[in-house]
Amino acid sequence: MEALRTASSVQKCSQKIAFNLSLISVNPDLPITSSAGISVQPEVAYATPGAFDYIAVIGGSLEYLEQGYSGDRMFLAEAHHSNIPLIGIGSGSFILAEEGLLNERRASIHPDHHDVFTQRFPQVYAEQGLDFIDEGDVLTCPGGISTLTLTTALIRSHAGDDIAATTSRRLSLSPHAAATPRPANIALIPDSRLRRVVMMIEQYLTHPLSTAGLAQAVKLSERQLNRLFHAEFGKTAREFIRSARLRYACWLLKNSQQSVTDIARRLGFSDCAHFIRHFQIEYGCTPGVWRTP
Repeated sequence: MEALRTASSVQKCSQKIAFNLSLISVNPDLPITSSAGISVQPEVAYATPGAFDYIAVIGGSLEYLEQGYSGDRMFLAEAHHSNIPLIGIGSGSFILAEEGLLNERRASIHPDHHDVFTQRFPQVYAEQGLDFIDEGDVLTCPGGISTLTLTTALIRSHAGDDIAATTSRRLSLSPHAAATPRPANIALIPDSRLRRVVMMIEQYLTHPLSTAGLAQAVKLSERQLNRLFHAEFGKTAREFIRSARLRYACWLLKNSQQSVTDIARRLGFSDCAHFIRHFQIEYGCTPGVWRTP
């Protein structure tokens, strides 16, 4: 809420885009008591899902999740089928998973909830240590201060780098700071610019990514960025992205019913043959052999 309020005030003069936030419920007359003990009143009942650009679900303590309204869950499913992006924040990701909306997807889960989540939802590729994961129509965030990182990323995608940078500065967020615990292999990267690029790759793994765009985000040339990647990983940025996607493909091959062609398309490979060739180079076998029990 604070990030969106700040972004709105930052761009008052230009009025590029309106950042509006509504608390909605199937029962707007009934106040909701948060896990902090504060009671909040929903503003309105549901409009059609198309009235929103994003719909976020925020869960409370895990033991109280089943007390939510069934109408709320039905609305999330309707929104998903209407191609409105959903956001699971904190234990809200448990709600999305319970409704089957995270099946065969990556999800960023809080370290305290990770083991419970993976036990309950083995059909979800749960990761920890990432501020968020954006799968396009479904986004997940572990909660806490990571929510600010996610929100400023959304502000950047809709209002541009300048508004997002000013918002981050007013929120006292360092663009290179590690807001939450990171996966060990990322945390050990000494160069903060390279560390940030690797985080971006992991967060947007199923999105189109270019070396030029990643380099620009950390104010480097493509050549400089590739030098950093080669010094740290022995690979170019493009090769690193491909390896990260192939790692995700391994999980999908074992844990989903998606065809090899669909997996290749989802992970941005130009065609199935291109995907199979690089998979075989990386893992020494074809995707079909990998998938065979």
